[in-house]
Amino acid sequence: MEAVNEHLSRYVILRGSGKADLKLVPQMAALHVPAVSMAAIRNGKIDWAQAFGVVSLGGAPVSAKTLFGAASISKPVTALGILKLVEERKIDLDVDVNRYLKRWKIPDNQFTAEKKVTVRELLNHTSGIGTYNGDIYDPTQQLPALVELLEGKKPARTAPVRFETVPGTKFAYANGGYLVLYLLIEDVTGESFSRFIKHAVLDPIGMKDSTFDSPLSRDWARRAATAYWGDGTSAIPPTKFVEPNLAAGGLWTTPRDLAKFLIEVQREYSGKSHKVLHQSTLKTLVQRGQGSWGLGFRVGGDKQNPYVSHEGSALFQDDMFIYLQSGSGFVVMTSGGGGGLAEELMRSAGNVYGFPDFKPIERAAVPVPPKSLSAFVGTFGFVKVAMDGTDLTAEIPEGSRPQRLYAESPTRFFVLDGPQQLSFKANNEGTVTTVDFITPMNHLKLTKQAAENEKAHP
Repeated sequence: MEAVNEHLSRYVILRGSGKADLKLVPQMAALHVPAVSMAAIRNGKIDWAQAFGVVSLGGAPVSAKTLFGAASISKPVTALGILKLVEERKIDLDVDVNRYLKRWKIPDNQFTAEKKVTVRELLNHTSGIGTYNGDIYDPTQQLPALVELLEGKKPARTAPVRFETVPGTKFAYANGGYLVLYLLIEDVTGESFSRFIKHAVLDPIGMKDSTFDSPLSRDWARRAATAYWGDGTSAIPPTKFVEPNLAAGGLWTTPRDLAKFLIEVQREYSGKSHKVLHQSTLKTLVQRGQGSWGLGFRVGGDKQNPYVSHEGSALFQDDMFIYLQSGSGFVVMTSGGGGGLAEELMRSAGNVYGFPDFKPIERAAVPVPPKSLSAFVGTFGFVKVAMDGTDLTAEIPEGSRPQRLYAESPTRFFVLDGPQQLSFKANNEGTVTTVDFITPMNHLKLTKQAAENEKAHP
């Protein structure tokens, strides 16, 4: 634990820059994170679990039993519940999901004329349903009902669930798909979503510090951390924090409970347990499909050493993973700060425990004259590039904190806090008009002229 706390690292380490380890407590202050909680998993057991900071600014210290909003880490928990219904033969992964829906049906349009959407496609984000982020609501105001969320009707503040591509043809991360799964669970079981997931998933695993109850009861809220925006001052207390799309982002939990969840997934994968699912069903969950996604999890690593992971981001910034062969992994939950601290802790754990896919990478930077750098200034799609003194910076996406760009070549640049790279292209007249935005998941061409028309989340 001490080693993880003492060796935080940025995504990229500059070659020749020497040791650049960061320490937890100063980084919490620098990144405006009031609370962080972690759990390390080694060989199928929780190695340690600890929390640092305060439940709210000026408040009591956090503990390992303090609840954090899990945001999208809710999705793999939901996925286990769905697969439980498959095992019980109450649903089929590969038939039209509308067959199971009673209170509402997904409207057909031109994209479903020949192909209907299945439960499997909702789970692995290939449903063709439009992508949109969730939203946080104040329970002292009117909350949208489930069908109002599905239809995008007030007081819902999100778009209606509709098809934008042919189901099964394209990966596109979609919270709306999990909203349909929320309805599916309730319509098939006749129970509330939170009650079903409790007895089907949380209770068998022993996740006693976890709940999908919404809004949080007074007793649960007393144990929960306050969520903070990136500036570390604007806050939403747990009594005012509701994500009504429970299946996509409604879980409140602790890293220790999420570690129990991951350990059970790994044990079921290995055939050593079946508290929720049997081995054959669990292996369906972790089969890598489009976009490197299984059913509720991202699947990474290589064939000899695969891992499953998921992150969450809704003021709370969370991340977790476990290797399916060794049963080793890591969970981190923070009460704000934009995700930087959680990622730095993941890389520190990667170094300390020898996790091959969660270590910083080393890159060399070359000098470029400031006069040459000024040619790259402008807004390219969702990326804004500017000069800060003699350095080139980028807002990814526009409006976020500027990051310094380091030159790998006179036209190709990288940042230290993520995998994003920018490769600038000039036209025949020598004017920079496009940039290739490159990450492990995307390779997008963004044009300077059409910046306003191409804004999208990276």
